Amino acid sequence: MDAGNAFSFGPEIPAWFLVSGYTLAFGGLLVQRWRAEAGLGIVAVGLVVSAGSMAGVYLLAYLIVCYEAWFISAFVRRRRGLWLTLLTGGSVIVAVLLTVVSGTGHGWGMSAANVDPDGTAYSPPLAQVVTLGAVLGLLAVISIGLFWQLGLTTRHQYERMESLAARVELAAVAERTRIAREMHDIVAHSLTAVIAQADGGRYAGRQDPAKAIEALDTISATGRDALTQMRQLLSVLRSDPTPGSPDSPGDTADGSRDTSAPPGVSGVPALVEDARRSGLSVDYDVLGNPVQVDVAVGLTVYRTVQECLTNVLKHAGRTRARVVLDWNVPGSLHITVDNAPGDGFIDSADSDDGRGQGLVGLRERARIHGGTAEWGASETFVGGWRVDVRLGV
Repeated sequence: MDAGNAFSFGPEIPAWFLVSGYTLAFGGLLVQRWRAEAGLGIVAVGLVVSAGSMAGVYLLAYLIVCYEAWFISAFVRRRRGLWLTLLTGGSVIVAVLLTVVSGTGHGWGMSAANVDPDGTAYSPPLAQVVTLGAVLGLLAVISIGLFWQLGLTTRHQYERMESLAARVELAAVAERTRIAREMHDIVAHSLTAVIAQADGGRYAGRQDPAKAIEALDTISATGRDALTQMRQLLSVLRSDPTPGSPDSPGDTADGSRDTSAPPGVSGVPALVEDARRSGLSVDYDVLGNPVQVDVAVGLTVYRTVQECLTNVLKHAGRTRARVVLDWNVPGSLHITVDNAPGDGFIDSADSDDGRGQGLVGLRERARIHGGTAEWGASETFVGGWRVDVRLGV
């Protein structure tokens, strides 16, 4: 429409300027999808060339200006204010200037001064031309403002999507960290108990074969329990299109995911019994009235006692230990694990990684629930070790 109007009512050369400017502008629109500022510069040159044709009608250029306002607001990250100023200022200046120049008959393209049904020269009043230019300039400002706001909405949507993607990634990292911590607790506890039972059964079997069989039974039960916990932990990471198939150990017989509740406070007595079967002499006391805690706190209590008993067995061997769950302070749980010095049933120099990640993990778990974790010399057993963990419940 713009080109047809230019070729029909004006000289041919200005009309070709209009077509060349539009072609250049469309090329810039393509370029800016990959190189935003370079494409914007090409579009700006194309619009200037189009305006220089003095064609008088710029419907397509008006649409391009509105699109560029949206694009700059939504996708340009640098010098957005500069591009907005150039777009708005250029649009207003061109609208007013071309209206005045064309209306007074001084343009080299199509001019309102020589467009008259009777063929006679006609020049509209200057006040009318200026008013028309002002109205067109105001329309350009309003249009740019509206599309700029639309671009801000698009920008905010993209930012929310990026924020959600970042939160999903952080959640995945946190979940991987949690799984790694749970795997560490399960494997460390189970292997320590298995090694203790295997070594104890080897020595006891020479004099009492029944003890050796009992140790083997304990090893078997510990291994199965560890395997079950690992399957529960990793079931959410497996996707098997065939429900109940042998390749999906995390699924139940009907194909549903294993959603068994994770161990909690109620599982602490079983940990104590496992430690006793491994050779520890453990006293287990519960002070005060236990209260119902959520799953996360219950899992932290379980892992805390598990880590402490594992460390006792690993570093002190078959010795005395005491586990106390103190519920007397409202809104908190005080976990204390003391142990007497032992003979080092398992050589800590061979089994410890030297980084104390187990105790660091306890401190991290306690902080999650607004608590603390401390360790040091035991106040119950001379020369022994103590771990104190306080949790908010």
